[in-house]
Amino acid sequence: MSENSVGKYTGNGVVDASPFKHKLVDVKHGEMSKLKRSKPGCEGVIADLATAIPAHGSEARIHADWYAEILEIKNILGEIRAQRPEADKLAEVLRESEAYYEDKLEALISRIGKAVVDTAKEENKPGLLATFESTLQYRAQYAEKSAATRRKNQQKPPTGTEEPPKGA
Repeated sequence: MSENSVGKYTGNGVVDASPFKHKLVDVKHGEMSKLKRSKPGCEGVIADLATAIPAHGSEARIHADWYAEILEIKNILGEIRAQRPEADKLAEVLRESEAYYEDKLEALISRIGKAVVDTAKEENKPGLLATFESTLQYRAQYAEKSAATRRKNQQKPPTGTEEPPKGA
């Protein structure tokens, strides 16, 4: 990867959810799709409730705690949403930085492996291959996997190129 493909992260690198951490939840894997999300117009409904509940809430038998909970949830959502842009960007940058540094690590390990193989061959030092055996095996993993896949694919008969039998 070219150094031109990356830029320095310019965010503040800090996301602080501590003021509302007691309100954060960790939804089990696969359960997010079961949650209902706000629909367009939700803010308008909340604004309408602000006038309708005090004037007609008792008449409609709406418990006062329900509206209080709506207001609390609206505040929690505001705090969460204020942190999301920086949190999302930070999570993205962390994933990208991890991949970037793994790529650099892999390149350096590959360079070391190549130097060992070249030196062992050019200077007739087979002992180097044994000394760096784990490095060489690690470096060869993808090449060996690719070769195994190619061999496997060569053994399979071609599909879709055969003509159907006549009269069928």
